[in-house]
Amino acid sequence: MKILYLSMSREEYSPNYFPYLRSYIDQVKSPGTQVELRGTRVGRIDSFRFFEVLDWVSIMDSALEAQQDGFDAIAIGNILDPALREARSMVDIPVLGLGETSMLTSCMMGSQFSLVGVNPYFGGRFEENVAKYGLRERLASIECMGLTPHELDACFSDPDGRQKAIDSFTAAARASLDKGAEVVIPAGGRLTAFLNAVNIREVDGAPLLDGTVSLVAAVEAAVRVRRQSGSFVSRRRLYARAPEASIRQAGAEYAQGYHVPALARLAAVDTSN
Repeated sequence: MKILYLSMSREEYSPNYFPYLRSYIDQVKSPGTQVELRGTRVGRIDSFRFFEVLDWVSIMDSALEAQQDGFDAIAIGNILDPALREARSMVDIPVLGLGETSMLTSCMMGSQFSLVGVNPYFGGRFEENVAKYGLRERLASIECMGLTPHELDACFSDPDGRQKAIDSFTAAARASLDKGAEVVIPAGGRLTAFLNAVNIREVDGAPLLDGTVSLVAAVEAAVRVRRQSGSFVSRRRLYARAPEASIRQAGAEYAQGYHVPALARLAAVDTSN
């Protein structure tokens, strides 16, 4: 089994997180599973919506390329699930996102979950995704630590910063428990990695959902489902795939201008035989 894991940053922006994530994925994946970790071209998705949309092109191109190159599935390792539905509409291999997978997994662990993030700009997009996934009644609250992802990255190797981040997360998690949360989702791959690195797995008896291991395990399961049943994603409505003629035309018109080489490669394939 071969999985492409897309982290929505670049290694130069995450000198502590990236090495830890590589090591942790190797620990939690099943024997025989290969996981390739990649960042995005822009890698600024952690800040503002505009940058997120720019990175969608990179995500979708990576998804197309992964299917062409024989990967069995794609994991979008960002809590905002950027381009998740768009990627699903273009490839037949499973595409799972960190946010959706974490929320659905938490619903098997307790009646209500909370999201604790590291950036105030995430709040509105969390609310949108919770509603999109039909989970409003299961959400207890959304809390924020008040750190940027890059500030959190520095806490991996800074003892003073590490304790400050731990205290900030604990306070936010406790606030969510007071509002009824039974499961706390550290809302981001970097935050999940940090809490694992400092061996914090629960707050006041409430489990912290490990989104990384949940995502890797869910992707592996999705691959097995597809192998057994022959398909994974429905093409009936939401994830309807464009006709081949439209894909070929889009490849010719958009691929180079928007720097989507995998779309150009897909469009160049002769499907007449």
